[in-house]
Amino acid sequence: MTYIIAEVGINHNGNLNLAKKLILAAKNSGANAVKFQSFLPEEVVIKKLDLAPYQKKNLKKNFSMFDMISKYQLTYLQQKELFFFCKKKKIQFLSSPFDLDSAKFLLKELKLKIIKIPSGEITNYPILNYLSYFSIKIILSTGMATLEEIKSAIKVLCQNNNIKKKDITVLHCNTSYPTNIDDVNLNAMIYLNSVLKTNIGYSDHTNTILSALVAASLGATIIEKHLTINRYLSGPDHKASILPSEFKILVENIKKVKIILGDFKKKVTKSEKENIFFARKSIVAKININKGDLFSENNLTSKRPFLGLSPMLWTKIIGKKSNFFFKKDDYIKL
Repeated sequence: MTYIIAEVGINHNGNLNLAKKLILAAKNSGANAVKFQSFLPEEVVIKKLDLAPYQKKNLKKNFSMFDMISKYQLTYLQQKELFFFCKKKKIQFLSSPFDLDSAKFLLKELKLKIIKIPSGEITNYPILNYLSYFSIKIILSTGMATLEEIKSAIKVLCQNNNIKKKDITVLHCNTSYPTNIDDVNLNAMIYLNSVLKTNIGYSDHTNTILSALVAASLGATIIEKHLTINRYLSGPDHKASILPSEFKILVENIKKVKIILGDFKKKVTKSEKENIFFARKSIVAKININKGDLFSENNLTSKRPFLGLSPMLWTKIIGKKSNFFFKKDDYIKL
């Protein structure tokens, strides 16, 4: 079963009520979990850093990244409220820590058993090292990362033997919002699985559901997709997100993908069996055949339905003597 995460991120725009609406939308869409971001702005970014190009484009404003993330921050107290709100609504609360204090909050205060490491923190040794002291599951996004950087992150996470490789799911990801389909490259997900021998998944930043569906068909055990209630809201990630109605379609179709993929066995299904009679053929008399005549390609043919001898016995029957009289279209018997 594919585990589906509705990524809220900062699409709540710092508004607790909007965050709750998004949790309800995720739950009603059929998602398994809803994911937020945990950060202290002063611990994440220097105050004079400009916005990333995609953030400037999506926001159509030009202020510092510090000001932006401060605007879209949820306090620890608010996150705690959302954690219990998720518990009440029976959907799993997840979050990505962007600084060490936030990692401590998620593990010690909320006692999360799954931590999502965002792409930007894959080279953040202090966070990776801290996480390595806990027996938890890790979801590791790999946008912007080389294979060697991914391997290094996994090595740090596993260095204290609390986290095993089987506890890590590596998400193929492209850190561009929205991601062009030219940059999706889902075959890289297959490659990561073959090289790293970990569980694999996909964090989708395109503005459609197609890439996520293809990823599910290729074996992704986790699909993460951004969720918004309005693509035109202020915020850098809304344009790379899908609406609740689209998210519901995504969940429904991922379930269908798993059904369509089946069980790696070639078998005759129950629905097919009733059609064998009508679709396959039997060896029948092409013309009237007298007793004692030799069977040949001149007096035999194959026609539907399958009620007599299979045409696969053709070479064993040709040249044999007929023991009966057959009218045209009679089933041949020996």
